[in-house]
Amino acid sequence: MDQCDEVGLERYEEFAEAEIVIELNPGQSNVVGEIGSGELFVGKYFESLEDAMQSYKDYGIQLGFTVRTRRTTKGIPRSEEITRMTFVCSREGKHTKLTEKRDYDVGQGTFIDNSSCSKSVTSKRTTSTVKCDCKARLRVILDRWKITMKWKITQFIKQHNHILVTPSKRKKIRPLREMSKAAKDLTEGFRREWLPIGKVPAIFGDEHVGFDNRDCWNHLARLRQIDYDVGDTVATLSYFRKKQAESPQFYYAVQFNEEGRATNFFWVDARSISAYRCFGDVVTFDTTYRTNKYDMPFAPFTGVNHHFQTIQFGCALLSDETEETFVWLFNTWLEAMGNCPPVSIITDQDLTMRGAIAKVFPTTRHRLCI
Repeated sequence: MDQCDEVGLERYEEFAEAEIVIELNPGQSNVVGEIGSGELFVGKYFESLEDAMQSYKDYGIQLGFTVRTRRTTKGIPRSEEITRMTFVCSREGKHTKLTEKRDYDVGQGTFIDNSSCSKSVTSKRTTSTVKCDCKARLRVILDRWKITMKWKITQFIKQHNHILVTPSKRKKIRPLREMSKAAKDLTEGFRREWLPIGKVPAIFGDEHVGFDNRDCWNHLARLRQIDYDVGDTVATLSYFRKKQAESPQFYYAVQFNEEGRATNFFWVDARSISAYRCFGDVVTFDTTYRTNKYDMPFAPFTGVNHHFQTIQFGCALLSDETEETFVWLFNTWLEAMGNCPPVSIITDQDLTMRGAIAKVFPTTRHRLCI
């Protein structure tokens, strides 16, 4: 196929897409308007791809949804020139359950990460998702037939199959969710003076700002990651390995971020694992303790024995208190306890913690402490 045939085929696909859009959006005009101004519609031109992307993002902010890039097409094979791009609602697509192979200890009945294994099994990975197969999208192509080479909208679907973010909460959607420098400085000052971090959003107007107390804690977590002493991390891992060499039943897990930095630590000894088998019906989980060098939340799993004495079922040091961190911790703890969930778990009234418990412990009764 020569170059003329390729251009002709691309032009045919453009017309075919335009016809499909007209069927999906009846009554919508296909008249070309002013470049880069006014509302979005099929046939509108933009000076650049960045203008088209920003226009759809601004449109999403006004309506209450976020945008991501779905597909990018290049005109010529092995060429870096982009000729077509599709932007979709962030809730587009369907969630596919993933599985992963983990080392499994037959004798203990637990997943292991730190020693030799007897066999490998496939376990389901529990993850949260917001995908609901939303069809809203915007497709633009590079119009080669115009001398100025502008970007043209060839497909625009407005309809969403989910509830959009209300105007009162739109400042907290991802494109607008941001802490000002003054808010970050005040958060750091509150930490130095041991003042309640949750008061910072209220000082700035709470519902009228684009952050909440969780963002304040996450900001402090990012600072902690920068300040982590490499020697402390190495010493902690060395201690875990030493304890596991002394007692093979000792279990530990460490989570690393994209940069290879240790962010979350979990450990439990053989005595706690044995106690859980006898007294693990009711478990209490709390993250209110921060008396350590890096001000990291200390998260113990505790219970009560037959003498009404407090016993531990494992401990963790966390870099933040996001739902992703809690999901990792609960999954890790559950594996250490032989994948036997408790009958009841008692926590404080933390929304992210409640969401993680619903994902990892779907059959466990969740109760809130007063």
